[in-house]
Amino acid sequence: MSSTATGNAPFDHKLEEKHLLARAEELVERSRAVGADEAEAYGVYSKVASVQFEKGGLKLAQVDSGTSLGLRVFRDKKQGFSCSNQTSDGTLAQTARDAVELAGFSLPDEHNALPQPRSIEPGPSLVQKKLCSLGIEEVVARGQELVERIAAVDKRIAIDKASFQLSFNSVAIHTSKGISLAESDAMASSSAFGMAVDGDDVGGFDYWGDSLRQWTDVDASIDEVVRRFTTGVLGNLNAGASESYQGPVLFSPSAFMGLFISPVIGASSAIAVQRGRSALKDKLGESIAVPLLNIVDDPTDVTLSGAASFDREGQPATKMSLVSDGVLQSYLYNSYAAMVDGRESTGHAAGGARSVPALGTHGILVAPGAGGDEAAMLKSFGRGLYCGRFSGTVDPASGDFSGVAKSARWIENGEVVRSVRETLISGNAFELLNQIVSLSSVAENLMGSTRVPSAIVDGISVTAG
Repeated sequence: MSSTATGNAPFDHKLEEKHLLARAEELVERSRAVGADEAEAYGVYSKVASVQFEKGGLKLAQVDSGTSLGLRVFRDKKQGFSCSNQTSDGTLAQTARDAVELAGFSLPDEHNALPQPRSIEPGPSLVQKKLCSLGIEEVVARGQELVERIAAVDKRIAIDKASFQLSFNSVAIHTSKGISLAESDAMASSSAFGMAVDGDDVGGFDYWGDSLRQWTDVDASIDEVVRRFTTGVLGNLNAGASESYQGPVLFSPSAFMGLFISPVIGASSAIAVQRGRSALKDKLGESIAVPLLNIVDDPTDVTLSGAASFDREGQPATKMSLVSDGVLQSYLYNSYAAMVDGRESTGHAAGGARSVPALGTHGILVAPGAGGDEAAMLKSFGRGLYCGRFSGTVDPASGDFSGVAKSARWIENGEVVRSVRETLISGNAFELLNQIVSLSSVAENLMGSTRVPSAIVDGISVTAG
């Protein structure tokens, strides 16, 4: 537990960064003293003030804070890792000994090495002063407002869970190679999950949420959560039958992201490519989708929750094109994958203080197309299935998928005519990237983490339940 920023005290990110850097530097020094050839200490301080409602009533309001420190060492090219949520001198000494001792049980790997320091371009501050001064009282008030506004829309809406929270985070990294960096973040988030019930008619579950950094945007954010959640659950009532066919499906931004964009991101992992588990192996510079598709990872976009100046290994996090006009531009590299291929990391080491660095993106942006707004997309679609959410599996290597279209609608003559019962859809995500017919003109913010348009994709196998 950190000695600062507890309870209702304001979040002092500069103090927390200083505290983390000092402890990280001490961990590195202690590990070198007991035999580590190279060492990397990564610290995370987090504070969350949250309120949760269940079944429409207040369940819990709390403020939690804490610090975690993770130590990764290399000795004779063998990797060891240890972590702790305590920061006393004795604990740090034991953490250092544990990491070095565990390295002795690992297999050597010639690619086990820490990256060199690189120039980091500091981005705009991710901490707004107003957020840092708010306490649990404001959190409870905003959560209550969210619940009351949802209930006021329609008495048939049953809120299963709803929440509002303020989250504050500081991260720091110090390595024996000379990297020493710290950064902080502060965000407000709200979410709602539930259904609509009209007598014996119980609609399917739906949910919506949002995250943001500007307190002045909170009212608009709550407005959008209320609108999207209530529209979704009420639209799930009176579900009728779908139809079976092979052809186009209109996907919401969320469903398009889950079914088509996420598999591309997963297959863009350099580690997956190196281990023969990627359908995009040997595809760099080749067309993998229609020219409509453009995917960028942008950690400089401060409207997205993954914004950052550096990654989990202290490498620069910069804007990078993954797919441009349907052509695969790059794979994602952390330092280990980069060592294997003899190149620099792309700044995509991911994770926290409780594990060694993994690999992941920061803030995915899928460029909109020219399909127009929602009404225009419906009109051009004409007839068939609209998929609001996808619940199923996508094979990460082959791209084969099969699952259920949820919050689904049947479209006739360019208009929604009814909600439909859960309907099976299947196909191959990578093959169908070449059958994207249209993208909407607006990319929608999904839960504050990505921006993605809706899409019409042909060639989907639809099986009515």
